Amino acid sequence: MREVIVLCEGRTEQEFCRSVVAPSLHPLGISVSGRLAGKPGRKHGGISPWAGYQREIINLGKQRNDWFVGLLVDYYAMPHSWPGRAAAAQKPDGEKGRHVEEAIAEAVRPELGGRFLPCVQLHEFESLLFVSPAVTASSLVVAGETLPVPILERRMAEIVAESGGAVERINDTPTGAPSKRLIRLVPGYDKVLSGVLAAKSIGLGELRSGCPWLDRWLLALESLATP
Repeated sequence: MREVIVLCEGRTEQEFCRSVVAPSLHPLGISVSGRLAGKPGRKHGGISPWAGYQREIINLGKQRNDWFVGLLVDYYAMPHSWPGRAAAAQKPDGEKGRHVEEAIAEAVRPELGGRFLPCVQLHEFESLLFVSPAVTASSLVVAGETLPVPILERRMAEIVAESGGAVERINDTPTGAPSKRLIRLVPGYDKVLSGVLAAKSIGLGELRSGCPWLDRWLLALESLATP
């Protein structure tokens, strides 16, 4: 098995790796596990300056020379101390994440070589849930929420339409971020439990079709499969 340790910005990303990404890659001989970035025992996510992440990435890579190190973080609210972040602000939305990925990969190349596989999603995890408003609406109601499925589905579809049909373009302002929009629609929404359940219900194939950043990362991970 090829082993990939993914440094995750928050618990939602960590659970997404465990519940959705890992099962799809295991048949290819690739083992994926997520680790929460930051000090052990911390309860909340949120991205910190690059220096801390850089240390963790390099330390993980040094623990075993046959490990691959992954990274799953948001461009949203990423400090400008991250390589490529300041320049990425001038890039089209579809290029921002890739630009930062290439810059941070170059920053750790002296220590990890090609064993670093970063993923920088444009906004946040909840953008995934807008890929299929119908499935997400049904999943959240099954999870115990009370908003009628047709209404939730319609309102989510309207948000996607307002963003030009691309879930990655859903506004990333403090009040317009995908998670904030969901919480206003579904006050009981839980990022880790409800969010990952909805993503799992949508299915990785459809998520990849709607989120280029996810497809790009999974292709990189799949390339580790042994012939």
